[in-house]
Amino acid sequence: MSFRCLRLAVLYCICTLCTISNIFAQSPGETSPRIIIEIGDNANITCRMNLKMFDGENSSSLYFTSDEPKHEAALTNIRIINATTIVYMLRNASEQFTIYTCKSGQYAISSTDVIVGTKPTEVKDFNCQAFDFTYMTCSFTIPQNMVPTTYNLKYITQNANYILNCVKLVKEGDKATCNFTLEDGSYKPNFEFYNFRLTSNNTLGALTQNFTINHKEIVKPAISNFRIEDISSNACVLKWEMERYSSYKLNRLQMEVHLQSPHYQSTRNFTCKKCNNREMFDLSIDDLPYAYYEYNISLRIKMRMPAATWSDAYSIVFRTLPLAPEVPPQVDVSSFYLNATHLRLFWYPTAEYHRNGTNFHYIVKLTQKDGVPVNQAALHKAVPTVAFPWNSAHSYDFNIWSSNEMGVSLRSSRIYVPALPKNYDERTPFGIRNVYHSLDRTYTLLWNAPEDAEGLESYTVFWCQPKSVASNECHNIIGFTQLDKKALNFTIEHSETLILAVAANYRDYYTGMHWAKCTADVLNDLEKLEPEVEANAYSINVRWNSEHTCASLIKGYTINYCQTKPAKKPKCWGKSERINVDKRDNKYEIKNLKSNSTYQIEMYIYSDLKEGPKSNKRVIQTQEGAPTPPRNLNFENITSQSVALSWQSPQEANGKIRYYIVTYNRENQTVHCKHLSGPYCFVASRRGERYGIENLTYTLQNLSSFTNYTICIKAFTVAESLPSNCVVVKTHVGVPTSPINPHFVETNKIVWEEPEVPSGRVDYYEVIFEAKLGQVVQGRYISRINNGRLCTLPRRKNCDNEDYGYTISIRSVNIAYANETDTKLAQHAKQYTEYDPYVSSDNYELRCAQAAPISPATPSSKYIEYRSDAVRFYENRCSPPAKADSKLWIIIFCIIIGASFIFMCGLLIYRRCHAMAAISCKIPQTLEDMVNGSADKLREHEKFMSSSVKQNHYNSENGSLLTTSISNDSNYSYNGTRYSATTKSSYCDSSNTSDYGNSHATDDYCIQDPLTLSNTALLTPVPETGYMTMTTPINPAPTQLKPANVGSMLDNGYVLPNALPTEASEKPFMIALAAGDGYVHPNNRQSFNNANISSANYITAMR
Repeated sequence: MSFRCLRLAVLYCICTLCTISNIFAQSPGETSPRIIIEIGDNANITCRMNLKMFDGENSSSLYFTSDEPKHEAALTNIRIINATTIVYMLRNASEQFTIYTCKSGQYAISSTDVIVGTKPTEVKDFNCQAFDFTYMTCSFTIPQNMVPTTYNLKYITQNANYILNCVKLVKEGDKATCNFTLEDGSYKPNFEFYNFRLTSNNTLGALTQNFTINHKEIVKPAISNFRIEDISSNACVLKWEMERYSSYKLNRLQMEVHLQSPHYQSTRNFTCKKCNNREMFDLSIDDLPYAYYEYNISLRIKMRMPAATWSDAYSIVFRTLPLAPEVPPQVDVSSFYLNATHLRLFWYPTAEYHRNGTNFHYIVKLTQKDGVPVNQAALHKAVPTVAFPWNSAHSYDFNIWSSNEMGVSLRSSRIYVPALPKNYDERTPFGIRNVYHSLDRTYTLLWNAPEDAEGLESYTVFWCQPKSVASNECHNIIGFTQLDKKALNFTIEHSETLILAVAANYRDYYTGMHWAKCTADVLNDLEKLEPEVEANAYSINVRWNSEHTCASLIKGYTINYCQTKPAKKPKCWGKSERINVDKRDNKYEIKNLKSNSTYQIEMYIYSDLKEGPKSNKRVIQTQEGAPTPPRNLNFENITSQSVALSWQSPQEANGKIRYYIVTYNRENQTVHCKHLSGPYCFVASRRGERYGIENLTYTLQNLSSFTNYTICIKAFTVAESLPSNCVVVKTHVGVPTSPINPHFVETNKIVWEEPEVPSGRVDYYEVIFEAKLGQVVQGRYISRINNGRLCTLPRRKNCDNEDYGYTISIRSVNIAYANETDTKLAQHAKQYTEYDPYVSSDNYELRCAQAAPISPATPSSKYIEYRSDAVRFYENRCSPPAKADSKLWIIIFCIIIGASFIFMCGLLIYRRCHAMAAISCKIPQTLEDMVNGSADKLREHEKFMSSSVKQNHYNSENGSLLTTSISNDSNYSYNGTRYSATTKSSYCDSSNTSDYGNSHATDDYCIQDPLTLSNTALLTPVPETGYMTMTTPINPAPTQLKPANVGSMLDNGYVLPNALPTEASEKPFMIALAAGDGYVHPNNRQSFNNANISSANYITAMR
């Protein structure tokens, strides 16, 4: 039996081979079968041709093509195997599904499908959804892969032995879906979890994934018979049924109610606890905002779990019951418009959702006029505007209510129209204009602030649709908004025609609406502008006013300008420039112009359809500007105090160059054109054009020697230019100034300070020691100090001859080498090869101890020395010792003689003064009554003394009686700070004569105390300007003056000597210490009758 089967199998193979050979013999050839590889792998495609089908051809004529241009077979990857076979080598293959065709010439032999992809990849979005516990659908997105892949889905229940395959896996595009239903038993509603296993297979490999699904979280509830009942003006009740409520009962339900209307939207969440009777549910919805308003209410349900799935939304539309209006119409404080005889009130129409019923209208009533209640019938209006008669001298108060079939609103809106003030125009916005922007369909209202803006609080902008294109009357609906007091424009987007108005609101006044008056057709002619121009150095400001053209017509402005030459009929010189300016602007600055140049300007308005007439041409010249920097600054002829500069003038003068500014080391020097060498600062042709290159030179003088300078040049027209290139110059060595403050620090050491102006390095100092005998120079030595500023002098010699003397001088020395020499200082220069004829070895005893020879930097170098003026600070003459001793003794003898003479003179003066002090003065007894008189007489006496001083009676005989008796009592007088140490007290002070009148001989009229004091310790010093008044005690029973005697009294209070009685007697008295004011008063005296006075301590008054 087996042999028979084997024989049949061999026979079958032989027949098959014969059939294939026959087929191949009749075919043009063959290629490799389908190739499936992974991305990045390599593959070979073989093509064999049937030579019998191609006469005279072989494999060299074979090649491959593809249906994807980006995967075209490259000839370089084709290998010829033999006369009938070639191989295409695909290397590092990219993802593709490409058909490669083997051809010979134009004939195709065979094709091969090449699929390049990946092994099965993971599914990312596997999910399931159950519907009201009746069925479940699981789905996932098939990953993209060129390699065909098959999928097998199954789930495993809690019993691991029970596995259910998905036999209804459906693929639609890149989505795969499997349905599990109760009917076929594949859906198990009581399972809490489903464990799914998804297996993916293709030629390159296989992949298995596991997914766990929480059944309760994916169930989407369903309801039926959803309806609304018990509707009121602000509430309703939702009712519905759930057939499979028992499946949800364990976890309870959560509801979401969503209310939606054109002007209201709200979402509320509820948890159902006792909201149902088995499968029947009801839910109350309260606080609905609007009466007689249509709502769209929707309901969603889910199990009360965080990740549970909401049901689909169930919606229904209903309307609440009507109610009387609750809100009055909305108004603004300036919701009125005034004309000559009427005022019109405007208000915002009450919104549909606030009307609360049918037959809605407004009730308008004038309640007060000039503050007085008015009984006037109310007006019922269906539109939000009404007109009333108006007088500008009165104020009006209006109230507006909302009303419908159910009643009238409880509240009302108030509009107050004040009487017009005298300054109404000054408090009103002006320049109101409405601009329409066609590109974005917006309207912009612009205005200017009132002239009198004091108390302004805000603006209100109103807008509405006009009844006609050419009118400013609103068609029913009006809108408004308030803006800040600083706002001057308002933009609103609207697709239809709008008219706009603005009102100003003050603390105590409202202007009402002021409409924009611009209503122009787009075909109207545009006005001719007359711009104003103002030139600067590099720009021209252009201003214009287009108030006579409606702004809505203007699309923009065009400015044409060009540079021209001064002429009667100027023509553009060069290219003309064109600038388009935005229509919102009324000025423009043309920049980047040339200064000091002439320009021609014209402009016009243009709209969307046409251009307006051009303005008259304006010719204006720009102002002068700063020139460009001077060029090619160089220097030459450097000296110790100057340098010669040369430069070229600026490339562009930009005006007339007035002068140049030379800056050097933070110093400036102005160089006017007339002080420059070379051409003028500004060269002009006959036509006023600048031409040529100007080469200028200037010598900068009064520089400091041996100093580095950074020098720059600036040009100046009306402004200075930027600096030119700067050069660094070092002036040559100059003549230094003399050393400062030479002096001795010891008997033979001299020090000094550096010169104030070194003018170089100050290489050394020269100390010149010169000895002379009379006027003949005996010797001189110049010590050169190159290290420090100290010179130790030698000992003096031959100083026993009075004709012999010596001087010391110091000077500074600079050394200038070959490249530092100033030829203009020849008078100060000394070549190093010259020597002072007095400097020789014979005078070495005159040299400083620190002196050292000086040599140039190199022995062969040439140099010049510049010496300062020598400062002589010491000169001395010698004197013989004997002569010096005799002069000293003569001086001592003269001093002794002078001192003796002064002592003798002082002694004689003292004795003379002492003898004069013995003269006493006795007061006549007749004056006793005056001495012991009342205080009035004492004051009269003081007044008399004062008047006698003012009247200058010192030259009379009686006026000089007292002064003569007390004038030269002592050489010591009280000066206000000390008192006399002698036994006599004097009040004479020649330095202070103000107390004694205007005397011209103060020494002769010095008032003194005529009394002699035996003990000065009893006296207290009296100030310089004080007086001491003393009276002479006489008998207790005074003798009355006889009339004859009274007549002998002078007007100044003095009594002639012969007027006093001879029988008057005197008593000694004691003077007490001066009072605090410097006076000794009569009541301070003490009588000698009761005093115990020693002979050495008293004051005696002599007759």
